Amino acid sequence: MISPSRQTIIRRLLYLRNWEFFNIFWLPICLFVALTARNILDWQPYAFGMLLTCAILAQGVLYWHLKLQTIYKTGTTFPGYFSDLFSFFNWANVILLFSYPALIFCDQITPLVNFRASIGSNLIFLLAVLEYINYFHYQLSHDNLNDLRYLFKFRKIRRSPLFMDLLRNQKGNRKP
Repeated sequence: MISPSRQTIIRRLLYLRNWEFFNIFWLPICLFVALTARNILDWQPYAFGMLLTCAILAQGVLYWHLKLQTIYKTGTTFPGYFSDLFSFFNWANVILLFSYPALIFCDQITPLVNFRASIGSNLIFLLAVLEYINYFHYQLSHDNLNDLRYLFKFRKIRRSPLFMDLLRNQKGNRKP
């Protein structure tokens, strides 16, 4: 029998995993409809920003799924590849996020690159940056009462669950 508090955590993790998975498909569809309706020809920066956002959301889906597996089975830890994989994701995300401004710069100096960023595409890129920070550094989303209590009590943003799990996992894997 699963305790009520564990059931609450499982429901929360299922919600996070499933909602992020849904958004991987929903957000590009919404973008496509918006770009088509407005007849926007320079779609490349929009698509690149959405690709970054969806890649980070997919990493979040994997994280929430692995976290859910550790809660389902008491005493189970993250798989051995967890730290290495998410450390790789962290660095790959940084490189991909820096490539967006690089493409804008290249568009300005050479006519060979067609990457005319607009306010809309920059907002999608900003969403990717915020998702990256939310998963890998600080918890920016405060969507339940416990998050808000922590924020008001300590007057600071807490570290993200992924950051804390990576930190714990790396400390646990150190050899004396």
